[in-house]
Parts: sequence; C-alpha cells; structure tokens
Amino acid sequence: MSTPLLKTLEALKKENRISFHTPGHKKGNAFEIFGDGGIQGNLYQYDTTEVFGTDQLQDPSGVLEKSRQWTADIFQGSQAYYLVNGSSAGVLAMILSQTRPGEEILLPRDVHQSVIHALILGDLTPRFIPPEIDPLYKIPKGTTLEKVQWGLEKHPNCKGVLLTHPNYYGRGSQLQEIRDLTKARGKILWVDQAHGAHLGLHSDLPQSGVEAGADLTVMSFHKTLPAMTQSAVLFAGGDLVDRDRLQEQLNIHQSSSPSYILMASIEQAAALYRQEGRERMKALLEGMDRLEKKFQNLKLFQLDRAPGKDRTKIWIHTENSGLSGEEVETWIRDKQGIDLELSLPQGVLALASIGNREKDLEKLYLAFEELEKTLYNKGKMENSVKHTPGKPPTESFYRETEKKLPIREAFYRTKERVSINKSLHRRAGSAVTPYPPGIPLILPGEIITRGHIDKLVELRDKKTKVNGLKEGKILVVTEE
Repeated sequence: MSTPLLKTLEALKKENRISFHTPGHKKGNAFEIFGDGGIQGNLYQYDTTEVFGTDQLQDPSGVLEKSRQWTADIFQGSQAYYLVNGSSAGVLAMILSQTRPGEEILLPRDVHQSVIHALILGDLTPRFIPPEIDPLYKIPKGTTLEKVQWGLEKHPNCKGVLLTHPNYYGRGSQLQEIRDLTKARGKILWVDQAHGAHLGLHSDLPQSGVEAGADLTVMSFHKTLPAMTQSAVLFAGGDLVDRDRLQEQLNIHQSSSPSYILMASIEQAAALYRQEGRERMKALLEGMDRLEKKFQNLKLFQLDRAPGKDRTKIWIHTENSGLSGEEVETWIRDKQGIDLELSLPQGVLALASIGNREKDLEKLYLAFEELEKTLYNKGKMENSVKHTPGKPPTESFYRETEKKLPIREAFYRTKERVSINKSLHRRAGSAVTPYPPGIPLILPGEIITRGHIDKLVELRDKKTKVNGLKEGKILVVTEE
C-alpha cells in the first residue's frame, strides 16, 4: 500500500537536518527533559476522546478546566483557552466574539490571513494602518503609538485595535503604550502573538500581550515553544471581554472532537516553560550574542539587530551578496543541511527556539561564512547567479484605493480567473497570499495595480507558493 506522506516524513527524519523553522520543539530536541515520560513516545496511547474523566473542551468543568487554569497561572493570564486548530482559530474567535456585523476595527495592513478571514466572516470594516518599512533591511516594523493615535482620531468608532506582536520578522510594537491608550478610550486590544509564545521567558525580549494587560492574546505554542503543530492558546483578561460569546465562537471554529494529544502537548510545553524555560532562553540569547558578533565579520550578509526586537527571529539581509534570499536558502539547504523558515528577494529568516542548541547556531554561522568565501573565491560573485533585487513589500502595495469593494462583498461576488497580466485595474475576488508568511499581498475588493502584478510575476517566476494564484491566473470580480 502506498503511503506517500509517511514515506516523505520518514525520509526527512533520516536526513537529520538542522531546523531553523517551526515547530519550536526542533524535531523533539526540546523534549529531552521528559525522557520516555512525555507524549512524544506514546502518541497512540494518549490519543483518546471525551470519555469518563477526560472532560469536554466545548464546556470544560473537570480536568481540562484545571489544566487550562494551570496554564493561565504560568503565563499570568486570567483565563486560558486551548486551541487545537492553531492560532488561526483563536484569531477568528477573539475578533468575532467581541464585534458585531458592520463594526470597524483598527489594524495594521500586514496582518495574517486569519485576520482577513475574520473580517469576511464578521462583515467587519477594516481601518488599516499602513506598515512602516525599515529602509535598510526592507522588512515591516512594528506598530507605533503614534500610528494608533492617528488611526483612532481618524476612525473614532473603531471597536478596538489589533496588533501583530511581534511580527514575522521579530519586530515588536509599542505594546504597553498602545494598551494604555486603548484602555483609556474603552477600546478592545487584540494581540496576535502567534510568533511570541516565548516572550515571557526573558526581559530582553519584547513584552508579552498578557503582561501588558491586553484583553485577548493568542499564542502559537507550536511555533516557538516545544508543542506539536496546531497547539495554541488564547488568553483572556480584563472586564471588556464577553467570555460567553468567546466560548461560543471557539465552539464554532474548533473541532467538536479535539485532539487530546495536542492539548497534552500544550500542557507539556507549559511545564517545560515553567521548569527550564528561563534557563534555556538565557542560554539561547547568550548564543545569539555570539552569533551576532560573528556575523559582524561578514561583508555580504547582515543580521537585523534593531533595538527591542525579538532576537530569536534571525533576519539575514542578503542583497549585498548579489544573491536573492531564495538562492541563499537553496544553497544553505542543499549544501549545509539547514532548513530556514522563509526566503524573500532581500533576505532569509531563521527561527531559533529553546529547542535549538549552541551547535545549531554555530553551524548556521559557518554556513554563511562558507557561502561568503565561496562567492569571493569566484571573483566577488563574478560567476555566481546575478540577481536584481525585487521590490520588497512597501507602503505602495498597501495603500487604500477609492474604488475598492468591501472585503465581504467582493468575497461573495461572482468571480472569474484571468491571467496576471490581464488583471490590471480589476478588483480582486479573493486574497492573494504568499505562504509563508501568510500575509496577504492583495485583499478581496482591492484594485490590482502594476506594482501587484510585477510582484506576482516575480513570485511566479521563482516558483514561490502563492495562495490565490492558480496556473498563473488570479480571481477577479466579474465586471457587470
């Protein structure tokens, strides 16, 4: 019997590659503390359902309620809700439970696709904050207090503010200041902290949404803590949260047969967080100190060392090498056995966690050192693949257009597929999203510009996975 997925996973296991991507347990390395006592060695024995003694996730009152409160106490949240459909389910539930159809919310334009899905399902009106782009590293910065003040003054009827903190590249927002502002104005603060479940482990990391007192904070335990993929937690705090509606929305967006393996994985990750997390994070950041110092010896590759960023997100700028991030990622993977999280024309992203070891960071640096030597040995890249850097995502991609349709209306309109080059000035019929990182380049209803088309052609030519692009064609609203 053919088992293509099992065979692929088995082959990857045998390759013993170094992981600088999710999940945060790094192929189980973080589980060493549990030996044979953890769930990882006994998956089928732990796989059960709602039987006597196991409680019910949709209305917990027994062991699951005790487990959730235990996790909430560790992370200093008032309540914790277990998520088995990843942070995406938490994002949907936390937004839709605190809003009504037609209401407005303030949010940065470079949000995850799950936020856009919430806007569609909830018939909500987004009021976007245009992202500010770092001119050197060409990646989005976090959201500032000034931008939120501007947004709320322009759109005072917004029900609340949503932040992505930290963003995919590790840049944080002015979280505490923004929280103080939203609290003073009686606005909900949602924090999409999918990439920051580890933030509370060290004072040198950005502040956590729970620590700042956000109303609702969602964390992907599987991304940066040693939990299995799809394991996440939603933390609630404050008097503005309607907890009954929150549970109702969670019941809508999660399976009625939740995985007890995933929920046990959350609890196991929380236990490691409490027992060894701070010590391991301290060691990881000390290793990052050494890595950053070594990278200063390189001329062609630069680490993003912006003050206050999450340093476990290792953004490496590659444009000075003459290679695109995609070309660098391919070389690192094929020649060095290292898997990175993301590549873009201007750089690559490596995600480190408490599951990584010192030797992993050393191997990462040596790989880039060898690549630089290889390029110089070829006559300062004379024989390497030449690359003209493409345009990174900038404010121009995300500016508001006057003729756009509301997101929900565009999503439900009659649509047709047209080639990329024939989509100019048409209204997009669905989100177009490079994955990773899962941040929509085009939203439903937006007018497709020349900049969009150039970027899509570039992504297509590089064979980058783009959700919403099929056989070189894009969905647009049918013209009436």
